Amino acid sequence: MSSKIWRFSYSEDSLKSIIDSGKLHFPEMNPHIPGKHNSIDKVVSDMSVGCFIILANFKSFDNTGIIRAAGIVTSMSSDDINVSWKKVVPSLSLHPHKIGADQWGRESVFLINAPRAKEFKLDALKKKLFS
Repeated sequence: MSSKIWRFSYSEDSLKSIIDSGKLHFPEMNPHIPGKHNSIDKVVSDMSVGCFIILANFKSFDNTGIIRAAGIVTSMSSDDINVSWKKVVPSLSLHPHKIGADQWGRESVFLINAPRAKEFKLDALKKKLFS
């Protein structure tokens, strides 16, 4: 089981369809911004079955990431990444530090480092939703 935790932004209008699809949907990605995961190919090459994904948008006016859904990658093929999605009710607010807030605002997909995942209690969220 993978211990990687990914943050994906999403279109607010498409949350229900993403959850219902059982698939991973990539947000618009800008290959010109700095970051290790600035293209779909780079994300897919670093992703594996068992990864935990949070669907979270960032509200820059108060530096808050809002998790509305989370999922576990169940299978991967050249065409699809299948995900078991669960809605997070009520939504969960995360408050990144300044450097993290810059990343949340700039990058639509990134890996959350282990110390921040622990601080955000994302392992507890994963256990609550998928155990």
